Amino acid sequence: MAINHSITMTTRREPCGNCCKEIYTHHKILTCSSCNLILHYKCGKNSFEYDQTIDQWLCLDCHAGKLVTYSPFNSLSFNKYNPDDPEAYVEIEKIKACLKGCKVIPNKLANSKNFGFDKKPLAIFSNNIDGMSQNFDTLLAKLSLLSNQFDILAVTETNINEIHKNLYKIPGYDSIFSSKYPNKHKGSGIGIYFNKSFAGNIIDELTMIGPDIETLFLKMYHKGKQFNFGVVYRPPSGNLKNFYQQLERIFNMLSNKAADNNSIVCGDFNVNLLKNDCNKTKFENVFFGNCFIPTISLPTHEKPGCDPSCIDNIFVSDVDNVLGSGLLPDVKVSHHYPTICFYDIFDNDNQADNVNDSDNCSLPHYDYCETHIIEFNSKLSEKLSMDNFSADELGFEKFIDCINNTIEDCFKVNPQSLKKSKRNRIENPWITNGLINSINYKNFLYEKWRKSKNKGSKMGDSELYDKYKNYRKKLRTLIKAAKHMFYSKKFDNCHGNSKKTWELINELRGKSISKSKSSFLVNGELVKDRRVIANEFNKYFASVAHDLNKNALRPENLPISPIPDFSTYISDRVNDSLFFEP
Repeated sequence: MAINHSITMTTRREPCGNCCKEIYTHHKILTCSSCNLILHYKCGKNSFEYDQTIDQWLCLDCHAGKLVTYSPFNSLSFNKYNPDDPEAYVEIEKIKACLKGCKVIPNKLANSKNFGFDKKPLAIFSNNIDGMSQNFDTLLAKLSLLSNQFDILAVTETNINEIHKNLYKIPGYDSIFSSKYPNKHKGSGIGIYFNKSFAGNIIDELTMIGPDIETLFLKMYHKGKQFNFGVVYRPPSGNLKNFYQQLERIFNMLSNKAADNNSIVCGDFNVNLLKNDCNKTKFENVFFGNCFIPTISLPTHEKPGCDPSCIDNIFVSDVDNVLGSGLLPDVKVSHHYPTICFYDIFDNDNQADNVNDSDNCSLPHYDYCETHIIEFNSKLSEKLSMDNFSADELGFEKFIDCINNTIEDCFKVNPQSLKKSKRNRIENPWITNGLINSINYKNFLYEKWRKSKNKGSKMGDSELYDKYKNYRKKLRTLIKAAKHMFYSKKFDNCHGNSKKTWELINELRGKSISKSKSSFLVNGELVKDRRVIANEFNKYFASVAHDLNKNALRPENLPISPIPDFSTYISDRVNDSLFFEP
């Protein structure tokens, strides 16, 4: 590896940062571009590392303290002598701005209106959940702390089959899952949740399950807009060559069939974009060669004892529509950080209407969570003990008013204040305020341990990590116990009522009746009106016989041979017979 250095003529005798000897004019030196540390070439040839993101040499201390990000075009600059360069330079600047805009999204911004944008974007959430059975409840609890709702949630490594998807339902979302690879218990399976205001159809030619790559692609429809959305997972043990070939085919097909030039691909690709090797170069050739742009530049995977890596990403076909991207560390449930992207596909005219409709239709007026029920019981007991109700009609009305007022005080929620609340439409009645505080404390312990990691100690402070790990384990147990206790009480309340009991069982099994409106494609348009859908079905079934007869009576479909005579259906006559008479 060549060292980018030059012989520098100095007029002052400065000391070397390593041997402390003076530096003379004839000495070769190395200089850190960040802290301006000066060393003799012999003293510093093993103390510097090249940072390809800024195209400079840094000392080990500066390189270790610097946040490593993915930015492949930072070293490129505009060449005024090349007349063909300006257009390419403009596109490169857009990609650089997109990757530079990738940030860690704090809770304050995640809870702001429209995620801090002037208009509502298409909000995409992607995460390697590392097992639905282990981390689904935790993910749901953390998402409930956000006041905003994502339009699409993509998960990888679900470790479940398609038939079990109804056991992991999210209120307000429809879901489509693909099964695990056969005979593989862990590290397989992907799924997509999308808001019920969207509709999605599987793209069969892009969806596959194999040992080298797993994909699930949908054609999405919303308010007259359509776009392609897919999630990809590469098993670490899979063949990289086959993975690149399949991914090349997928990106190529999406480039040719992109609806309105809008295609989005996310997932866990298990190719580190922060590591300079041949795998990274081949991966870049695949997505850049098909005009797909990555939106995530920060490390997305951190595991004790391992260097941070950028293996999760969200690729888009049009970088102009990207409003922002980043990581959501407060919703982390595995070693992978959730990646999010905000994409602009909605019309400005319909935007205000969409927001108002969702606010008016979905915000509840009453919140019957466990905390409010306990508050209601205590307040009602206090009022009943203080007030004396007479045994007449006026006393009974006073008693009813007391109960109604207590319900209003404890359960009623002001819609205006709810918009600023930390609870969204994802309902987790078993998540109490105490559990929410415990989740926040667990996040605090994780951040405290993460800050203790450095170049010399990749594991960080072992005591802090053990404390975080033990607390996380206890918190998972508490969340499962709270959920178990919540449904146990519901079963106790249904005791003796078989209808209610089976309704609750079907709800837990994911067999509850869906309240989502049916939607069908009629002549290329998405139709949700039940009357229109019924009329189209009637037209189809009423015209089946007519269409069959029409096709059968065509000259090319008529039989060529003549119609046979009736005698052909009569058996041959027997000329010689034998009779016996008495």
